[in-house]
Amino acid sequence: MFDVFYIGSINKNYYKIKEKIPTLKLVNDFEIAQTQSLTKMFWCIFDDLCVLDEFDFSFIPESWDQQYIHVFKNKDTYDGVILCPKNAEVSQKEIDYRFFLNKKEIDIIASTPKPYDLFEIDTYDEYQDALANSTTEMFWMSSRNIKVDTDVINEFYISHHNSIDRKQNHAFIHHEIDEFLKNGLFLCSKHTPLTKREVEYRFPVNRKEWDIIASALKQYDVVFISYNEPNAEENYQNLLKKVPDAKRVHDVTGIHQAHIEAAKMCRTDMIWIVDGDAQIIEDFDFDYQVHRWEKDIVHVWRSQNPINGLEYGYGGVKLFPRNMTINMDTTKPDMTTSISSKFKAVEQVSNITAFNTGPFEAWKSAFRECVKLASRTINRQQDDETESRLEIWKTVGADKQYGEYAIKGAIQGHEYGIKYKDNADALRFINDFNWLQKKFKEP
Repeated sequence: MFDVFYIGSINKNYYKIKEKIPTLKLVNDFEIAQTQSLTKMFWCIFDDLCVLDEFDFSFIPESWDQQYIHVFKNKDTYDGVILCPKNAEVSQKEIDYRFFLNKKEIDIIASTPKPYDLFEIDTYDEYQDALANSTTEMFWMSSRNIKVDTDVINEFYISHHNSIDRKQNHAFIHHEIDEFLKNGLFLCSKHTPLTKREVEYRFPVNRKEWDIIASALKQYDVVFISYNEPNAEENYQNLLKKVPDAKRVHDVTGIHQAHIEAAKMCRTDMIWIVDGDAQIIEDFDFDYQVHRWEKDIVHVWRSQNPINGLEYGYGGVKLFPRNMTINMDTTKPDMTTSISSKFKAVEQVSNITAFNTGPFEAWKSAFRECVKLASRTINRQQDDETESRLEIWKTVGADKQYGEYAIKGAIQGHEYGIKYKDNADALRFINDFNWLQKKFKEP
């Protein structure tokens, strides 16, 4: 068998071939391989190739063909494994382009191209890191917020013969709700670095555009936030049936702090928040997508109140901007409106807010909500709607489980909210569960 050389840097492909060919030699470039070869011809395997297991390196050309460089198929193109005469004259340009003058193309697939490295890049620092560490001459620039088509990632290839395209950046179609954009997945060339502005705006100026849908918006991360709710574990397990990778924040003191912790756990730019007492209804799915111009809006779905039958945003599933949640104003008593001044009520029921699991839980939930309603701390409240909801909270549902405690909490919360509506420090106590425990036990 002719000598076999692996040209480039060590990677998993090298070790795979080394198992098959123990005599495999590692060199940095073609010229060294040609110098070190002890056989009349020698094999060259470049480090951006994935050699097929079934390829036979015992191939020997007819004697009259041994003067030619034999080029084997790299899937569909002839720029892969070569069998080269030791005395062949080969220029560096031929090596770079994998296009040899004195050649014979062999219609045998010896390899497939190594897929380009894939990086999630949302900042310029991450781009620079990819540029420095990519093991492939070109690399994919994805994002934490998009789902890429794995077929495109694994199959798309630009031949070494095409030096022009290998030295420029490429943009693919990104499907976002009802739009088809070119701001999702990019194939970047190390030869043409992007500027900070191009990366941050996801708009390479000089690029080749492909009419290939390669990405779509990713489902936003889902976080379940619990704090001593008796039914929290059951609710979380049910959520996992819908969203197997749902995260959980448990027993973090402070409502604002729990949501900040939840946001820090996530990677997508919008995040779903599910409360510990939320029972997600069967036909609700976490597939809602936000237009790019709505990424600074707090979205709140409706929930069903199991005691008084009200259906509005109280206790509903929420969709928050991640970064704004991390940087929320923790001094405001209403956590939701402390994130953004922009709010969107989604007219769909997401869950039953099953807070009536015990006397304190029922009282606490009603008390907190009615303090916020009565004190008008929730932005965009409408007086007639607020008064109607307060009246229902205070009068309806005594026959439901722990309904009398909810009504008592609503009445006391109404009184507290009116009394301290201009006292921000007093209103902040409603987010202190230790204080609420003491308040509940008061005669």
